[in-house]
Amino acid sequence: MSAYGCMPVVAVMGFGGGATPSALVTLRGVVAVVVLGVVCALTKQIRRIAAVPALGLLALCGPLFGLQVVAFFSSVQHGGAQLAVVVAHIYPLLVIGLVWVRDREPISPWLAPVSFVILLGLVMVTASGGALPSSLPVGLALISAVGYALYLVISEHWVHRVGTLRATGLVTAGATTTVGIYALFSEEHFALSWSGWHAVLIQGLLLIPVGLGGGLYAVRRLGAVPIGMLGILEPVVAVCLAAILLSERLTAFQWVGVVLILAACAMVPYVTTRQRKQDPRSTR
Repeated sequence: MSAYGCMPVVAVMGFGGGATPSALVTLRGVVAVVVLGVVCALTKQIRRIAAVPALGLLALCGPLFGLQVVAFFSSVQHGGAQLAVVVAHIYPLLVIGLVWVRDREPISPWLAPVSFVILLGLVMVTASGGALPSSLPVGLALISAVGYALYLVISEHWVHRVGTLRATGLVTAGATTTVGIYALFSEEHFALSWSGWHAVLIQGLLLIPVGLGGGLYAVRRLGAVPIGMLGILEPVVAVCLAAILLSERLTAFQWVGVVLILAACAMVPYVTTRQRKQDPRSTR
């Protein structure tokens, strides 16, 4: 979660070095694929795997992950790291809804007021001095939230059959290929300054293998809903780093909104666990 939280701040540094969102995602993905391939070779995990889950991770989860990252970084580019981070982190609610549709498990009645508090905090955070920000960065962050929720729920089943390391490599390869094709057709340039390459290398060598790999490992061991809830740690890291490194500032009104969102999200694991304990049909 900490690795994910660092990404938007590093991305802003990359934008300052001339990188565009799709070029940054493509280049960091190439670096990460090489790193993950070397690690797979050294750990002797390059072997035959089941075709269906591998293809699903490569051709479905990979593009989903890549496109939502581009939407997120585009939101960061147009509206700043703090706004994008907070808006995108409504995705745990989307994960709960998608899992309910998939599994038809009962939803705790406490989730309704918790969701209301989260949305209230979201409105407070996206308001600055009583004025709403541009709809473009907010819309891009919402697209990212939907894409990431779909990615978590869909990948939950396949990662069990492929393994964390190989799943990370497949998702990264699929995301990099998809975004790279988009960048080429959009005629985006890949010539970066040193600060741009610095951002690419930090993400490709460290943040992607650790963040994406750790996320898939958590999905494999805990499931999509718990890892979605643990994602509330990401905005804490990102907002603090943006304030320290990028001199981005939130008003007192917006900070109250951040506190409301984090406090409400922190309650979600409690209310969902309580519901499972009370429900006699639950086997989890």
